[in-house]
Amino acid sequence: MTDADDPPPLAWQDARRLEAWAGETRVNLIRLLALIGFYARHLADLYQHPDTAGGRYHQHVTAICVAWVFAVLAVHALLLRRAVHPALKYVTLVLDLLGVTLLGMAAGGPRPPLLCLYFVVIASAPLRLSLPLVWVATLGAWAGYATLLAHYAWFLIGRQRYYATPELRIPRTEEATWFLAMGVAGLLAGQVVRQARRLAAGYPVSVSAPEAAEGR
Repeated sequence: MTDADDPPPLAWQDARRLEAWAGETRVNLIRLLALIGFYARHLADLYQHPDTAGGRYHQHVTAICVAWVFAVLAVHALLLRRAVHPALKYVTLVLDLLGVTLLGMAAGGPRPPLLCLYFVVIASAPLRLSLPLVWVATLGAWAGYATLLAHYAWFLIGRQRYYATPELRIPRTEEATWFLAMGVAGLLAGQVVRQARRLAAGYPVSVSAPEAAEGR
């Protein structure tokens, strides 16, 4: 039996109640700053390469970022009133995963720079001090990457052309590497939550002093 199956101690419940709200607040602020930073980078790219970065791609990116910002503002209003439902963290996490996936579709497929944003979403999960949320983040990142692969191969390229043209196919080793990397990131994020729980409970791991160890 793991510590996720044990009933949470009172100290952990008290600590998580406040710190989860604080974590959601910090994540929402970082989310807003990240959106501003990434959109500014997009505008800079649009200015330098107007022929390749403009058009429908710019419209799609702008629409996604504007909708994302409105979601951030709505979450901020809820957090200010302390009207935080337990499902809020799942809703905001799924919105982040959806936003990254839609950006990947607008960019034309699973490109490595955008795929790195899935790791940002996974890294945000431990701040809410919820192990199930880490699982949702990891599984959601897998699902988002799989969706990008399917969209690229079956819709943008075409199923027959994709599998008939080796130059257009994404290597299986590359796909497996991304899946494994996201899984490992999820495992590490889960360990952060588990260690925070042990600290709140009094940190039961003890280390014997060298003198005591020598006297045994």
